[in-house]
Amino acid sequence: MLRVLCRAIIAGLLISPAALAGTLTYAVTDESWEPYWIVRDGQVSGILHDFMLALDERLPEELQASHPLPPLRTQKLFREGQLQLECCVSQSWRAEPEQADVSVWSVPVLDADEMLLFAPGAAFPYQQVEDLRGRSIATVRGYGYFGSEYFQRNDGADAFALIYRVAQRHSEAGIIDRLEWRYLTHSNAQLRSPRWQVEEGPVIHRVQLRIRLHRAHADRLQALNAAIREIQADGTLTRIVARYAP
Repeated sequence: MLRVLCRAIIAGLLISPAALAGTLTYAVTDESWEPYWIVRDGQVSGILHDFMLALDERLPEELQASHPLPPLRTQKLFREGQLQLECCVSQSWRAEPEQADVSVWSVPVLDADEMLLFAPGAAFPYQQVEDLRGRSIATVRGYGYFGSEYFQRNDGADAFALIYRVAQRHSEAGIIDRLEWRYLTHSNAQLRSPRWQVEEGPVIHRVQLRIRLHRAHADRLQALNAAIREIQADGTLTRIVARYAP
């Protein structure tokens, strides 16, 4: 009897804190949002991927990535509680009642800034979104844009099409995420050729990206926020961003 009890105590000591605390699964979609999420041939990297790995090291739970899934599928699974975390989105992107009702939100992780691009020498004054009224603005098909009710969208397939339309003056300006722009110019030599030359304009919109936690796990919010603040304070997040958008 004593031997059995001793074995049970030893087995208990060998159980990791993560196993005791359980596992939280976070959503990964099959659509890239470079450099935040980079999904290629089933492999995932990017700023938010690396951030979640750093977060995993600081929480008692084991954080587990889902298989890359269509975005609407991940939202459905989150609503049903089969996914417990989503990193990282704006509250305004999940404002529908069926999503908002099951969500609690972390402190901000990172700001996403939308900025204007202009052809060289073609910048126009910008102070407020109404200054885009009636202008042709290069955008990416399927994306939502702040202030789109004021301007004429000139949709392209991706960010490269957007940049090219601006460089060739097919649009008066383009709207692109600031970190995406830095990532693309750093990683793609094509954008440094004369035919692709553009100029950076002002930031026109900023959203705070937060972790969305399913309300069934709201008791984990305090620990989650503490871990996020630690990653920000010790420079880990800054170093992660610099890997992709120097």
